Amino acid sequence: MKPFLGINLTDNKKNTEPNGEEFLVLRTSSGMSRILEESGETVSNVVEQSKLPLPFRFLQGACGVTGAIAVASLFKALARSDGLTIDAAYQNAPWVFWLAGGCVVVWLVLKLISNKKASTVLQKDESTQAFSKMESVLNTVYSELSVPETAKFVDVLSFFYKVKDGNIKVCEKSLTQYYNSEYKIFADSENLYLANPEGKYAFSRSDIQRILTVKKHIRIASWNKEERFNKGEYKQYKLTSDNYGNIHCKSYCVLEINRNNEIWNIYFPCYELPVFEELTGLKAQ
Repeated sequence: MKPFLGINLTDNKKNTEPNGEEFLVLRTSSGMSRILEESGETVSNVVEQSKLPLPFRFLQGACGVTGAIAVASLFKALARSDGLTIDAAYQNAPWVFWLAGGCVVVWLVLKLISNKKASTVLQKDESTQAFSKMESVLNTVYSELSVPETAKFVDVLSFFYKVKDGNIKVCEKSLTQYYNSEYKIFADSENLYLANPEGKYAFSRSDIQRILTVKKHIRIASWNKEERFNKGEYKQYKLTSDNYGNIHCKSYCVLEINRNNEIWNIYFPCYELPVFEELTGLKAQ
């Protein structure tokens, strides 16, 4: 079994190349790749300018974690069966109350400043032009790759892993298990396709075997959708987030492909299942 987009560290701990080159049928031209890279750097600079300086972002994160732990400790103490009151808890450990309150106040102040700065920077004409150009370049790239305008975006999971006793063991990097990259997904009578700005992958319909649901808690790196993870169509999946920006899922899915007698798995979050079922004609097991 081989995970599509998985990065195998079994024999090379420094490996950064994801699996799946065999499925790549069309690569973005070098000219468009260069234009896309330049546009991406401009947008990245705009986004970085919209954020608080790194020390303040670190302080905000530290206050958020510390405050949450302190508040949780207070609630745990007050919930004990010996009937501890707030007054008694304060007498026993006043520093916990001050720590919790101080961290919450600092976090809120930095959050407000952060939101204000982001709003100011992103509303500038230069910022609007940068995002508009990026969108135009992406549209040109997808047109070059023959991706239909009706193609939907889906998150596909990638991860670092090692093979142990024939099993895949996910390796965590920077407090993250899985990275969710956006791909355009579409299909025709012969293939299922996944495309991103680097190229287009094709998976023969005759090789696609089944979709499996794995009821296992995972953390993914970020949230790519415009709609909030706990709103609208995504509310049913009961997704949560943590202070590091990870999204927590209670399950994930695997599209199993048999290519030349070798089993490949495409991993994707549970909330993308309806799209994969629609395009493959399969129902998850």
